[in-house]
Amino acid sequence: MGRKFLSFLGASPYKECCYVYDDGNNLDRVTTKYIQEALIKILCKDWNKDDKAIIFLTDFARKENYWNKEDETRRLKDKLLNLNISIKDISIPNGKNQDEIWEIFNTILNEIEEGDEIIFDLTHSFRSIPMLALVILNYAKVLKNVKLKGIYYGAYEARWTENSKEIAPIFNLITFDELLEWAQAVNSFTRYGNSRHLKELASRVLSSKLRERDQSAILVKNFVEKLDDFINTIYNCRGKGIFNEKNSDKKSISCAYKSMRKNLDNLIEDKNDTLKPLVPLFNKVKETTKDFEKGDNLTTGIAVIKWSIDNNLTQQAYTALDETIKTYVCVKFGLDETDKNNREEIVAKALRVRAQKIPKEKWKIKEEYRNKIEEIVVNLDNKLVQLSDKVNNLRNDINHFGYTVDVMDYKKLNSRIKNLYEEFRKHLEKE
Repeated sequence: MGRKFLSFLGASPYKECCYVYDDGNNLDRVTTKYIQEALIKILCKDWNKDDKAIIFLTDFARKENYWNKEDETRRLKDKLLNLNISIKDISIPNGKNQDEIWEIFNTILNEIEEGDEIIFDLTHSFRSIPMLALVILNYAKVLKNVKLKGIYYGAYEARWTENSKEIAPIFNLITFDELLEWAQAVNSFTRYGNSRHLKELASRVLSSKLRERDQSAILVKNFVEKLDDFINTIYNCRGKGIFNEKNSDKKSISCAYKSMRKNLDNLIEDKNDTLKPLVPLFNKVKETTKDFEKGDNLTTGIAVIKWSIDNNLTQQAYTALDETIKTYVCVKFGLDETDKNNREEIVAKALRVRAQKIPKEKWKIKEEYRNKIEEIVVNLDNKLVQLSDKVNNLRNDINHFGYTVDVMDYKKLNSRIKNLYEEFRKHLEKE
């Protein structure tokens, strides 16, 4: 674990210029023909001999620019040895075929250790190296938990003349790597319903901007936090609509969705240029969650069932379907679906006695609810009753951790919920 500066050295006869880097707070200038010297002097000021600059170079680049026997002005090695940092030079092949490209890949990866902080210089990378570098860096993030501090490019071709001196800008391209991470995180959400990647990424990438009270960063942070609330209300089956109550966006799926959408719309409508590349990605989140827009308890329940099935949340899907059938019956028979007695003492018992064909004289119910229960039992569609009974039994199988008489295997549980949901959806369409 340490700090490493990784760079490639080419064989061209580089010309001296003044490299300029503006990080938004400071403007640094270094006059040299070697971008490596400029970057180390600008970015590694507080580094010491425990930190390391690693230069990857072909045999020809070593001969021409690292230690040129005939021309002492083409000796990068001399310049680097004068800096307060450990230097290591590593030979790599030319990358003319796939075997050589893989050799370069493994050579670079072997120099990266667990937990390293990496500064990557792409200025003189050649052929497939820029693409390879991006792959290696993202591979190492997963494999070795490295932290990428910057990807730099000394743009000599973008130079200008100032007082007879050539000036070349240095660009930090890390925002493009971060954009790739945002795309991966949004993909994790849209494909698997997982908001954790987005939350962790926002926390890491936005931290410095949040300390500066950057408004765009605040918009993204607020949206990601509300999206995480929304997903966690689904994970924890918070199906009842709760509004105008403290922490209601953590107690209610529909409330959490509205809060998330409000923050998402604020972000999308913001005109700041830094957000523009993220907006199309976040629009994918908007599209993926549109089934929750209506917000009533029945529609929310149906949306949760579908979301849970699509994202392999089988237990949540069974719970949502079981409870949404009760919601549907409440609505159909003019009962307040948010009232616990209506759901459990009337609807649940009506479904049970009808499914089990229990004679009236053996009903275990509260007398105050008898008339309503009789009304429901008489008028309920038989297919809905059978559906409810199947769902309830399978929900019990899951909730009892498989400690039931007839334990069903997980493949059948996953398959059954899809069929049961389709059956319920078709029933609703007939109404």
